[in-house]
Amino acid sequence: MDLSLESIAAKLTYFELQAHLLHWQTFGGFEHAALGDMYELLFSIKDEIVEKIMGYQGKRVKSFKIEPLKDYSLEASTVLASQVIEFAKQLQDFGKISNMPDIENISQSLSGSIAKIKYRLTLT
Repeated sequence: MDLSLESIAAKLTYFELQAHLLHWQTFGGFEHAALGDMYELLFSIKDEIVEKIMGYQGKRVKSFKIEPLKDYSLEASTVLASQVIEFAKQLQDFGKISNMPDIENISQSLSGSIAKIKYRLTLT
């Protein structure tokens, strides 16, 4: 997948909104709390990543479309966490190739934070 400013913004927005929807749709306290932490993390890190890429590239983000959101299922939370971790690796590679060292660092931090949340999701 070739990443661009808009595709990165779209994917991070999708992840944030999907986590928030699942947070609202959960039935268990541990899962509810873990998903709350996930969407809050994604909300804040999305802004940081997009604004830093705009700074590195010297351009502003254009409009973008996001994937359709999916309703809650038993595996949806852990699948989402795995998808975010996979995307964080792609973002890290993008940062390296594009000579954006801080994007590499942030994506590594995102991966680690989501891995911890993924572990917490096993406590449900």
